[in-house]
Amino acid sequence: MIGIYQDEFLKYLQDNLGDPVRVTNTNIICRCPFCEFDSSGRQREKKHYHLYIALDAPYFHCFYADCNQSGMISKLLRKIEGKDVSSKFFDEEKVKESLTQKTRVASQQMRKYIYQLPPLIESKFPLKSLYVKKRLKFRETNLGNIKGLIFDIKEFLSLNQIPISPSLFRYRDFLQTNCIAFLTENQTKLYFRNIQNGDFKHWKYNLQESMLLDYYKLPGGDLSSKTIVLSEGIFDIFGEHIFDSLNIKDSVRLYACGFSTSYRSLIISIMRHEKLLRPNVFILSDTDVDLSYYKKMLKYNKRFINTLNVAYNKSGKDFNITPIFPHKEVITL
Repeated sequence: MIGIYQDEFLKYLQDNLGDPVRVTNTNIICRCPFCEFDSSGRQREKKHYHLYIALDAPYFHCFYADCNQSGMISKLLRKIEGKDVSSKFFDEEKVKESLTQKTRVASQQMRKYIYQLPPLIESKFPLKSLYVKKRLKFRETNLGNIKGLIFDIKEFLSLNQIPISPSLFRYRDFLQTNCIAFLTENQTKLYFRNIQNGDFKHWKYNLQESMLLDYYKLPGGDLSSKTIVLSEGIFDIFGEHIFDSLNIKDSVRLYACGFSTSYRSLIISIMRHEKLLRPNVFILSDTDVDLSYYKKMLKYNKRFINTLNVAYNKSGKDFNITPIFPHKEVITL
């Protein structure tokens, strides 16, 4: 068995979607039949593929920005084969057991631990310090004031007596040498960012179970406002928080990053955690995400969103490229 799936499920995916099909601790990762094939059915070759199939529940999600398809495995298999053949590939009892456990965790809810951060000693990690200051565009920035920033990964793990999973054991030395980390707002995840160039750019590690997507948050200038500014990357919200290119900081409640383009999940999480109903949303978008993606998002989530504005940086790919020249689009239906 591979999670809840029979071993032959991997071969089925390879036969129908092609290699590579990769298995991690929590997901099967492979090509997405919705977006990673062309109109004639030929595979699009990419360095990374975006379809994640959960090992502990019959769900899938594509994290490619212009796709974002998700749902039950039956939907995925209907796309691949034209009919639902999911019962051939997973054990019903294992699925029930897994979902029961998830429900139990959800009912206990929210975080169990408050994590301590090790001192941020810049002299011990000069390359990490230089990387953050370059990304923030200020050499004299006091990094000790940055919420949740971690340089000494091993000390954080030791200080908080975090059990070392197999995946964390494999990456621990690499993370210590090459990565900075940020602790998310509700302390359920660590977000690692590689300070070197390479394929391994970032990694998320679950510290605690959570029903909702966790995020990194910076305060705006008006804590009573309903306006929130969202981004995919953490340095996008840092850049906008510092430079205020949209000239709205005084009327913003918070800036948040969910480390993905799952903005619907991020908005729902913020609504729950921040006690905020139907916010006015600004999204700092990467230039490779088309406006049609956001129109579709608003169409199917109007009950959660009051207004939606999307801004692109005409200077480059995202809002960490300076000088920032924002181009704003108002999304309406």
